[in-house]
Amino acid sequence: MVYLDNNASTKPAPEVVEAVCRVLAGPYGNPSSAHTPGKEAKAIIEEARFEVARLIGAVPEEIFFTSGGTESNNIAIFGAVGETGREKKHVIASLIEHPAITNPLEYLKKAGVAITYLPVDRNGLVNPEALKEALTENTVLVTIMHANNETGVLQPIRELASIARGKGVLFHTDAAQSVGKTPVNVERLGVDMLSLAGHKFHAPKGVGALYIRKCMQGKIKNRVLFGAGHERGMRPGTENTPGIAGLAMACRIAQGVEQTAEKTEHLRDFLLAFLKDAIAGIAVNGAGAVRLPNTLNVRIPGADASELVLALADSVAFSAGSACHEGGKSASKVLKAMGLTDDEAFCSVRISLSRYTTREELKEAVALLQKTVLQAGQGRSGQGSCP
Repeated sequence: MVYLDNNASTKPAPEVVEAVCRVLAGPYGNPSSAHTPGKEAKAIIEEARFEVARLIGAVPEEIFFTSGGTESNNIAIFGAVGETGREKKHVIASLIEHPAITNPLEYLKKAGVAITYLPVDRNGLVNPEALKEALTENTVLVTIMHANNETGVLQPIRELASIARGKGVLFHTDAAQSVGKTPVNVERLGVDMLSLAGHKFHAPKGVGALYIRKCMQGKIKNRVLFGAGHERGMRPGTENTPGIAGLAMACRIAQGVEQTAEKTEHLRDFLLAFLKDAIAGIAVNGAGAVRLPNTLNVRIPGADASELVLALADSVAFSAGSACHEGGKSASKVLKAMGLTDDEAFCSVRISLSRYTTREELKEAVALLQKTVLQAGQGRSGQGSCP
């Protein structure tokens, strides 16, 4: 199996597996307990808080551990909006956000919160001028993802955050896809909140973190979960000590992300060149924007992306943005927002690399893709084929 679906989830690093297993074996005390096993577990968590903070340019007091990106996004959104009621409130996001953003926003919309979704251009980028125009006196939050999970396109977060914060509006970014893959520094980005997910950069599933700028923590008024006072009251529930230890190790490994990103980008470009040699008419979605070094979203003429994924399911792991369901297909909302037709979206695939991907694996994957596309027959017309 050649695994090229690293934006969906990554292989835990060997050092991460070792760290998790070591902590599973002990100390196994509750981190909130006053006895020695509890204190030892607490020390592991605080060391991990330091490692996460160090990776993204924060301070430990600004890091809150969660179960992953979805929970971090929910805490940020509901916390910033606070109680809904008579007071008019407004939130701004983009049309290409992950469901972990849009579903909470749609819930708030039903509760009376006004939601504005900013469009993107052909390259998948939000225009900062559109954000300026969308801000109102009732806007309490702007949430725009750092890197898109399908195309890898990186948004101009520094400029967008500056616009929002200049009006006194909290700015949150979902950085689940970017942390650990490309340099991320909260001070340089200028964000108030940032979500990350461990399993996107070789940590275990089920652990993540939310960065909240220290001076803004008092503005997070609402809670998603109710319980005891863990994570300084921001996220109740006994901490996942083994998972957090694994996240800490992944953050240590990612400290050299600049060098890793450069190597991964070279691999991605090698893959694209190899694909273009093997299959005529390959086109990159988001080609005119700065993208994650590991992500390639391409249109394959004559192909049905969903059929390709299924045909190669036992040999190459990658993904199709458009979804199949009973009675038909639905085109990727991200690609549609970028102006692609249904047919262009249906023939688009996402290939995402990791620090462990090799050239030999990419050559094997391209050979299999080429063979499968040729067997299916190029130039087909109708739904599911690329014009």
